[in-house]
Amino acid sequence: MSRIQVTWVVKTRTGQVKGPYSTEAILRMIGEGVFSGQEMISKLPDGQWTLISKEAAFYDKLLEALEGIVEVDPKKAQKMEAETVIVHPPPQQKPKDSLPSLESFANIKIEKSKQKVDVYDVPQNVQPASIPIANVKSESVIDLSNIKNMEKGELFKNLRLPAFVLVIVILAAVFLLWEQGPSDGTKIHLLAPKKSTSTMSEEQVKVKLNEAIFSIEQDTFESYLEAQNKLVTIIEGSGMNLEVRGLLCVVYKELWPFAVQDAQDIKTIVTMTQSTRALNVISPFGQVCETVKLMTSGRFKEAKGVIEATLESNEPFSLLPVLYDFKAELLRGEHDYTNAIPYYEKASQLWDKWLNPLVSLAAVSYETGDFNTASSILKNVLAKNPRHREAKILAGIIDYRGFKKSDTAYSYLSTALEAKGRVAALTLADGYSCLAEIYLLRGEKGKALEAAQSGFDLNPNNSELRQLVIRLGGNDKVKGEKGKNNELLYLGDQYIRQGDYLAAQAEFKAAFEVDPKNGTAAMKAAKALWQLNQSFEAIEWLNKAIKAEPKLVSAYVLQADYMSQRFDFIGALTILTNATRIAPNNYEVLRGLSMLEFRKNNMPGAINYALRSVKAYDGDIEAFILLSKANGILARSIMPINKKEIERKENAAKDAIRYATKAVEIDATNPEAQITYAKMLAQTNGVDSGINYLNELIKRFSYTLDYRIALAEIYKSEDRFTQSKEIYEKVVESDPKNKKAWLGLGESEKALGLNDKALKAFLNAAILDPTDGEALFQAGKLYLETSRFDEAIQQFKRVQRLNPKYPRTHYYIGKAAFSSGDFTTALEASKMEKKLNPNVADSYILAAEVYTARKQYAECAAEYSQAMKLRPQGAEIYVKSATCYRQSGSMDVAEDMLALASARESGYAEIYREQGAIYELRGDNRSAATAYNKYLGLSPNALDRAEIEMKILRLGGN
Repeated sequence: MSRIQVTWVVKTRTGQVKGPYSTEAILRMIGEGVFSGQEMISKLPDGQWTLISKEAAFYDKLLEALEGIVEVDPKKAQKMEAETVIVHPPPQQKPKDSLPSLESFANIKIEKSKQKVDVYDVPQNVQPASIPIANVKSESVIDLSNIKNMEKGELFKNLRLPAFVLVIVILAAVFLLWEQGPSDGTKIHLLAPKKSTSTMSEEQVKVKLNEAIFSIEQDTFESYLEAQNKLVTIIEGSGMNLEVRGLLCVVYKELWPFAVQDAQDIKTIVTMTQSTRALNVISPFGQVCETVKLMTSGRFKEAKGVIEATLESNEPFSLLPVLYDFKAELLRGEHDYTNAIPYYEKASQLWDKWLNPLVSLAAVSYETGDFNTASSILKNVLAKNPRHREAKILAGIIDYRGFKKSDTAYSYLSTALEAKGRVAALTLADGYSCLAEIYLLRGEKGKALEAAQSGFDLNPNNSELRQLVIRLGGNDKVKGEKGKNNELLYLGDQYIRQGDYLAAQAEFKAAFEVDPKNGTAAMKAAKALWQLNQSFEAIEWLNKAIKAEPKLVSAYVLQADYMSQRFDFIGALTILTNATRIAPNNYEVLRGLSMLEFRKNNMPGAINYALRSVKAYDGDIEAFILLSKANGILARSIMPINKKEIERKENAAKDAIRYATKAVEIDATNPEAQITYAKMLAQTNGVDSGINYLNELIKRFSYTLDYRIALAEIYKSEDRFTQSKEIYEKVVESDPKNKKAWLGLGESEKALGLNDKALKAFLNAAILDPTDGEALFQAGKLYLETSRFDEAIQQFKRVQRLNPKYPRTHYYIGKAAFSSGDFTTALEASKMEKKLNPNVADSYILAAEVYTARKQYAECAAEYSQAMKLRPQGAEIYVKSATCYRQSGSMDVAEDMLALASARESGYAEIYREQGAIYELRGDNRSAATAYNKYLGLSPNALDRAEIEMKILRLGGN
């Protein structure tokens, strides 16, 4: 999209064209009596001729002039007219074969004069600035009437009038075509700042910023488009201004319903957010951009958290009313009108010239039945901006449906619906619906059908409009038009806010069917399907998103995330590799690779990718959360057997809490960040510190269940199952569809020996998500632990049918078979598990146990040796390995294994029983008796105590 230059040309009633002028120059000339308001005006280069009196930027000044407030200086007006005629066709004739070249327009005389502009310095406080009328002392004028001063001026000496008219017609056609883009429903692309080529002065920034703020205050699509261009120009010339960046994000948010919403638009918002937060990660202006990014991506819960965290800081800044407006919008989306209204009121009080919160407040007042308040607000809006098309439509709807004033409603609606300017399709549809009903009251069925059909085409989901169209004999078939897919996306987003994922996915699918090239629609459908536990279909819709928009990086990352959750690590890596080719060093892709390694249990790899992600974008809270989790797991896995390992463990623990703290600093209302911080506190400072922290969060954020589940998980990890069970029971009572809570409840009940209740909880979780094998897997483990081996094997096979890549199913089938004495099946199952998950030690340990039972000790030792490479930290595996080596006759190796076990856990009793057996075989009875005594000392209740005591007596010990 080309940037609009904010300059104007004016056409008098006699057809004379003047200019170009800046906005300030027009205002000054109105004040000095040059223009009366009856002239036509057009914006360069993409304007359309309209009356000056209908241009919002000049309306107030014209009123002042008409009321006699300004002084008119006829001499000054005459002088200005003489200087500013831009077209004066020469009388000379020109040969027929000669046409004007573009070069002939390139060299024009520009009269440079110093300008003195009184501007309003935008304050860094609560209330944003408004643009007062600039007092311009002198204006630069482009003079095209002095043609003889042009380079190669001879080209114009013979210019014919018809040729000139042809040029004007061509230019006018270009302007009209340009204007039709946004006006006829064609979607736009958000404009991203480019690399700076020149630096703007502080004075230029102030002037341009005031112009942008004025445009934002007018609250129309066209005015936001103007504001976008001005703000982008400022950023390109003065990129460090955080307030300007925040304002541009606000404009992106308001233009989003009219945007294509493809990979390019998503990238524009993400890049602006990333670059703004890179300047100052804790700046509230960056938080505004973060909120816009989250809201436009449909992550309303996270957006609400960012807003609340920023509002809690009590730090005054100029865009504070914007956050109040955003908060109100989110509450309105949840149908919480009671709480939404005060936030809209606060936003409009803090920024009284911004019409957006006023219009929204009027809409909410209407929705709650307060017609008087709604009507009063809209009259105020229209007094400030008579061209506010949405306000006119709402006023007409309220007059008709609220007060039954069909005549005034018709006046509002007929003029508003015929006017130009972009408005949300759903608002237009409601307006047409009211207008159709008014026509019916008047007995004009033909016009009623036309209006009803127009409304239905805009909103096919409106059942009342459908019925009206059918009753009037119209066509109720939905027309597929690309321009309307965003309205379907909007409806889908509304359903997402309400938690109705079934209805949301239907809207998103419909939007994609309307426009098969809109990858965003397919991606949103996938998100909704995933929430409905339809994981296969969700992944397939992400394939459609990627095919529709190959550069939609978010779709690649999301698909890899879903695939890795289903343990398809190879597929996820392939997807992320493809994304890397499209967007090298993209922080989302790097974070996706980190998550993949995390789920593969490769913590060093996860940390490496997450650090690279943070380097690319240090405001990525999800990367910091991953860094904290990975370091926490790494710290727990390191056995401090020497100084180096002790240092590694301590550093990992410090990094875990450090990164968790950073995540909370970025967004204190992000549940995952807070939960990670609480768990790191429990790990480093003691479990009670984590529990106390979570209890405080539960008091502050009582509306979310995430903190309660996290508290239950901490209790469960500390074997405090009674307390975890109580919390899980309260959660499932509050939210019966919470799969995570049902699983946690089942695990807690199983640990307490409540096996029947545990099985019921697992089966409830399985019903909620039939495509996920986790609940059935847990049920299978329960059968295994209660010695119901055949039933356990059946459950694990059901999991394999659901997801052949689900880890450890073959291992547990092998364990169940081994426990039932079926060594052949057990060994075969261990081989299958090795093939699927070669880096998991459990399958090697199972094979070793099978070989031990078969008395194949050499094979047993080899399996344990392989397992130790994968899981070197525990003493138990070394002792079992020593046993196999001893029984295979390799005494020296067996002793080495025991030495390694003792270095890791010298208090592990089994070390000394095995040591006694080795000494006994070597004939060292005294040492054997000493080792056996130490075993009994460390394990006084050992099951084989009587047998060991007999050995000690036989060896001559006490």
